[in-house]
Amino acid sequence: MILVTAANGRTGRSVVAALARRGHNVRAFDIARDLEELRDLGAAQVIVGDMLNPGDLSRALEGVRAVIHIGPPLHPREAEMGHLVVAAARRAGVEHLVQFSVTHPQLEPLLNHQAKLAIERVVLMSRMAFTILQPMHYMQNIDIARVTASGVLSQPYDLNTRLAHVDLQDVAEVAALVVTNAEHHHATYELCGADYLNAHQLAAVISAESGRLVTAEQVPVADAFRVARASSSQRVSEEDDFRRDAMVRLFDHYGRYGITGNPNVLSWLLGRPPTRFDQYVRRHLTQDSPSSPPSGAAAE
Repeated sequence: MILVTAANGRTGRSVVAALARRGHNVRAFDIARDLEELRDLGAAQVIVGDMLNPGDLSRALEGVRAVIHIGPPLHPREAEMGHLVVAAARRAGVEHLVQFSVTHPQLEPLLNHQAKLAIERVVLMSRMAFTILQPMHYMQNIDIARVTASGVLSQPYDLNTRLAHVDLQDVAEVAALVVTNAEHHHATYELCGADYLNAHQLAAVISAESGRLVTAEQVPVADAFRVARASSSQRVSEEDDFRRDAMVRLFDHYGRYGITGNPNVLSWLLGRPPTRFDQYVRRHLTQDSPSSPPSGAAAE
């Protein structure tokens, strides 16, 4: 049995589907209540629970051979969750832990990188067999259907700064590949695609593939993330504040420095070149076309 944490998020759903395609027995664990989609993706078992609750973690880890730990993105207690998952996995006698981190976690001014690095540190000292995956940010952060419909690719940082991307499907394929293979024990893998493009170049690729004019536009950070207004019935939460602070730091860093990595490791693990951005765009245009099968028919 393989446990996937935060299984109902975008990364978790992709990993569950990739594991199921390889015939693995998957237990999906998430705090969300509506998890039936995970069964449709191939999860044999679905458990609702909180990673901050040791009792929930113990229940989720019963009979588990390996864990793929995914943290909730930009959460103020992500590092604490990771520590609790590692400790619970040790107590349960888990044979292998796969940790989803981030490319260049040592960029500690970025709050999400701080959390990932803190979890990596605990994993390294856990005395368990581990594999740390460090993906670049996903191509899936660009909603191709929305961009082609509006004709605008918007982002809250400098349009001329180049960034690398990676296809989440490639990352999920790697997670499913390494989780039961001892050859990948005690490894740390940077997972990065080969494209290194700025927003204008990304828009040009979408235009070429879709046949529709798409232009790049820089928007304020407040447009990228809107904190709910505080009122007598609704208050801004700690999580809202943390996420906004994290995104401000992230977008400032992207705009000033960009971010990239090397695609060689991902190519080696996949046994093929990583998915290019134009291939990603083409795939989604096909999925979103009226003649394509329903979105539930294709795993992401």
